[in-house]
Amino acid sequence: MAKRYRIRPYLEGDEVQILRLRNKVFGDLDPVRRLPDVWKWQFRENPAGPGFCSLAEDDDGFIVGQYAAIPSRFSIDGKQARLAFAVDAMTHPRYRRQGLFTALAQDLYHRLETEHNISTVWGFPNQRALSGYTKRLGWRTLPSIPVMIMPLRPLAAIFHVLQWLGGHSKTPSNTSRNVSNHNFIKLASDDGLHMEPIHRFHGEYDELWQTHFFPASSKSGQSCPIIQIRDSRYLQWRYLAASQFHYHPFAIRYKEKRIGYLVLRMMSLRNQSFGVLADLFPFPIAPDALMRRILSFAGKYVKDQGGDFLTCLSPPNGMQILKRSGFIRLPEIINPKTWYFGYRCKNRSNLNHWHITFGDTDIV
Repeated sequence: MAKRYRIRPYLEGDEVQILRLRNKVFGDLDPVRRLPDVWKWQFRENPAGPGFCSLAEDDDGFIVGQYAAIPSRFSIDGKQARLAFAVDAMTHPRYRRQGLFTALAQDLYHRLETEHNISTVWGFPNQRALSGYTKRLGWRTLPSIPVMIMPLRPLAAIFHVLQWLGGHSKTPSNTSRNVSNHNFIKLASDDGLHMEPIHRFHGEYDELWQTHFFPASSKSGQSCPIIQIRDSRYLQWRYLAASQFHYHPFAIRYKEKRIGYLVLRMMSLRNQSFGVLADLFPFPIAPDALMRRILSFAGKYVKDQGGDFLTCLSPPNGMQILKRSGFIRLPEIINPKTWYFGYRCKNRSNLNHWHITFGDTDIV
């Protein structure tokens, strides 16, 4: 028998029950996101604005479902647009298969359009929910994003792969580790390439964004991807404001000039330690020879912290560049997660050229 509920927007203090529901639905998967301070960081301190939640409440006042999104600032065709990033959709086990997911999503989409003038929602549907997004919610999906890896300890990586294929692993876990000895300046070489830890993203990163992002109509002739605006406000919030994630951003200097940045994070999955290249901007940052030096530094840093490999998502037309720098595409048979990507857009029909990194996700 269907259980009764009512749908309503978020009210102050609901996060206590939202986090309780998250624990019920996801367990200890990504435990950092169960912390109240991290919820506040994501839904209340985002420089693009506070988050949006449609909640299902039962007759006893308990929250039993959520469809949520956070605002995000993007550049589309060289113009700034405000979109919504769908995150943390969850339904209590006793309320599943009753259409609650669809009802919550449609409620949120309506409020986004009528109250906030946001008509585009984007995100990473998992395989189980993919058909619901496309068949009932009007999402368009793009080809899955290739996962690339740079093997650093091949024998250790092979050992873990054999464990996975043999079914000897425990339920996947996804946790960050606190990496020490980050307070140093690393000279990647003596030819003028320096990697310098970033402790705060200052205004010079606004200039970096403006300098390296070219609108479609620019004289350079570069294509214009749909890309999340990477100015200092966003970077400071995304990578340094929530210290629980232990991101490690590095400024990249060449011949005394700041030419870009990269962001690393150490993680573990199924008891295997690895590094994630969360972002590298601009991409490609330099000619091949210099690009290889930069990514070689990232690999060495991860290996020094005990990582077996370095991984990243391949940007559009970036796979060959990454391969020339020592990356290979992860075979699907050993890929723990296929990265599906999609969007729902009421006013635009073709949004096909997205620049997406792990830093744009809410999992890494």
